[in-house]
Amino acid sequence: MRLVAILLAGVSGVLALVAGGAFALQDTMIFHPDATRVAPTAGYIEVEDIQTQDGEDLVGWYMPPSAGCPIILFLHGNGSRLDRDVWRYERIHEQGVGLLALAWRGYSGSSGKPSERGFHVDADAAWSWLMAKGYASRDVIIQGFSIGSGPATRLASLQDAGGLILEAPYYSMADLVRHKTAGVPLDLVLKHPFRSDRRIKQVDEPVLMAHGGVDSVIPSRQSKRLFELANTPKTYRLFDASEHNTLVRDGLYEEAIWPFIAAHWTPATQPDSSTPTNCFLSPTTVSGEAL
Repeated sequence: MRLVAILLAGVSGVLALVAGGAFALQDTMIFHPDATRVAPTAGYIEVEDIQTQDGEDLVGWYMPPSAGCPIILFLHGNGSRLDRDVWRYERIHEQGVGLLALAWRGYSGSSGKPSERGFHVDADAAWSWLMAKGYASRDVIIQGFSIGSGPATRLASLQDAGGLILEAPYYSMADLVRHKTAGVPLDLVLKHPFRSDRRIKQVDEPVLMAHGGVDSVIPSRQSKRLFELANTPKTYRLFDASEHNTLVRDGLYEEAIWPFIAAHWTPATQPDSSTPTNCFLSPTTVSGEAL
């Protein structure tokens, strides 16, 4: 019995050391900010400054929509930078849909340090900026990619948006960490749990979830479990051969997002019949995209 007690104490000590180290290092494990501020090369993108309630200055890339089209509030992933999504922006622009791509605090020239709480404050600030610009809440589609899916889900649970799109989402960050650490309970000391599983039940807007079948960062079973909790109407699209970062290349907008918005979104204010709209034209090829 004494030997067992010693072994258990040793194991407990090792786990405590591992957990303590993970607690200290988890910010660098979860967030990979690149603070480089890069100007957009496309003439249709405007750079905006967005202020948060806690005093941070955020960078946003903005494209106003064509008449009668929605605008997407896009919340990016943990290792991204605004200029790395040019193929996404081109697809959105060519359909006449608007965009506000927000740079999280600590990313792409935005001030501050990344954290879950900070990301939620940032998402709230982006929403408030759009409302101040005069957009109706139902004309805003919230889209979150990867780590951005958590703040997107929370924001949609609090606002009356036109829809919620989750691209490669997790069930929760706590659950993802639990599965990736093979039994070591690091989720118990997680400062940034991003509990989408608790928030998704409060989302009343139409929901689209899309995932790659060979995603090596966030396995598709994470989004499938989250999808089970979502209210209707909801749509799930699995791209069998797609990785974490290839969904846009592999037809996310053409095969999933545009059909979803066309089926579930209605303009808050119908445009004047004499004003031509430019929404959801036939998909065209995006030139120069890496395959």
